[in-house]
Amino acid sequence: MEIRALHYFISAYEEASFTRAAERMHVVQSALSMQIRNLEEELGTALFNRNQRGLTPTVAGRRLYELAIPLARDLSSAKQEILDLVAGDVVTGSLKVGVTSSMSKNVLGNVLVDFHRLYPAVDISVTEGYARNITELVQAGKLDLGLGAMPLDSTSISCELGFTDEFVLVSSQPINGATFTPCDLSAMHDLVLVIPSQRHLLGSTMQNYISSGKVKAKKVIRIDGMVATLESIRHSDWGAICLMNSVADQIDSQQYYIYPIANPRVQFDLFLLHDLHSPPTLAARRFSGMFARRLREIKQIWSTKFPQLDALAKAAGAPGDENS
Repeated sequence: MEIRALHYFISAYEEASFTRAAERMHVVQSALSMQIRNLEEELGTALFNRNQRGLTPTVAGRRLYELAIPLARDLSSAKQEILDLVAGDVVTGSLKVGVTSSMSKNVLGNVLVDFHRLYPAVDISVTEGYARNITELVQAGKLDLGLGAMPLDSTSISCELGFTDEFVLVSSQPINGATFTPCDLSAMHDLVLVIPSQRHLLGSTMQNYISSGKVKAKKVIRIDGMVATLESIRHSDWGAICLMNSVADQIDSQQYYIYPIANPRVQFDLFLLHDLHSPPTLAARRFSGMFARRLREIKQIWSTKFPQLDALAKAAGAPGDENS
């Protein structure tokens, strides 16, 4: 049994399509299909049922996948360990990282500068996008490391909780009294509320709250993009839902009023992700560690500025709490 055929089979199984599997493996579809047919002949059984909707694994196919995944991981881990051994303490190579827009602000810049200073030989590229998009890019093998949402199918991806961010209501006017005063979105009936579209996890979460009556607003305006969102509230008495991290640099500013949201309790989990088929390189592990440390620093800043967040967090742990 050829290792290449095994990798082709795993891709076809996870993509449920020869076409998408071929794109993922960067080969033509005919070559991938032939390898899998040869594998089926070698094993004496069909691994997939082919139909117009794509591929569905047979009993043998499901079992082979269960056996193949740890083999593929062990082979990739062995390769990476030898590469790290040869490299010693020298961190080189390329690194493709994906982060959400909120994490790009106040986090990414600090990490990039420090990482480049310590490891100048690494060729690093960064993609900014929605949490769902970052997760999909990691799953597709287009990113080495991502900070994104928990994937619906996590069988081929490593997920480590990287950061639990809080959402806050931000306005240029004192629409909820003094800044840092916790707010109740179910009681703010005259609020013109700015939220992202439903392409964003926050947008779909907030829309569910609005539909269920847990969030009251006179008007809802949907804006994708942090710059446009802050500009819209800077010239009005509107309020925008933002991740705390994205407005961390405004804590001591008198330009905006920042209100922690007490009701409904809205949090957002971001996960450090990498493809299990390709163990993280030494560069990826070093970058991940630096990123995680910076996230802890940001969390500490918020805990210092908002000591009431601890009380809110304890209340959120009670039955009936709401998380995104």
